[in-house]
Amino acid sequence: LNLQLVPEPYPLKKERRGGALNLLLAALLLEAGRMLNEGRTVKEVEEASRRAFKSSGGLLSFCQRIGFSRVQEYLVSLASQEAEDDLRITYDNFFSLKNNIFNLTPEELTKIFNEEKEPEILDEMTLEFLVKRFWAVAFVVATELVGARIIELEQLEAATQKELGWHKGPFALMNQVGIQEAMRLVIHQVEVSHRKEINFPVPPLLINQTQVNAPWLIKSK
Repeated sequence: LNLQLVPEPYPLKKERRGGALNLLLAALLLEAGRMLNEGRTVKEVEEASRRAFKSSGGLLSFCQRIGFSRVQEYLVSLASQEAEDDLRITYDNFFSLKNNIFNLTPEELTKIFNEEKEPEILDEMTLEFLVKRFWAVAFVVATELVGARIIELEQLEAATQKELGWHKGPFALMNQVGIQEAMRLVIHQVEVSHRKEINFPVPPLLINQTQVNAPWLIKSK
């Protein structure tokens, strides 16, 4: 059963549960779900996710557009612990729905998303903090996918821009932030996740790049 939230524009070099672009998207949706579970508002999370990748819409409006039941079906398929497969071995419970708003029924989710309609002043520091969390998740999953040879670096860059509407791909974004700062954000996210008993794997490719202390080489097509 191959569930997808968005098309995978490139054939995967290696089959694995969750795909490539879809896996990256799911990781970000789960992070959004954790933020909401912590009491962040729909508006804050939507704006932070839009800002993180300079896309026209955020992650939550994406969910509303494709429907919560479809999002949930895909997230549940990733969270499944039955399969001792490559995905499970690599990520452990990273894709768990524990303490996540996406654990609720599609009806409950629709209700939550429709509740907040009053104007709300967004706090810049809060948004910046949430943006950095989204970046950390994107950096980890992107480097894991490329390091595991599921997809080429340049293909993932192109896919995020083409299918998700990002202004820059995750590797160009790491170059913009700086590799040391990117790693610092990831380490911070590791600590936050571990406090919630969620595994947050730091891929060897990312560790290696930080040690080399050089920007990613992105070949132009």
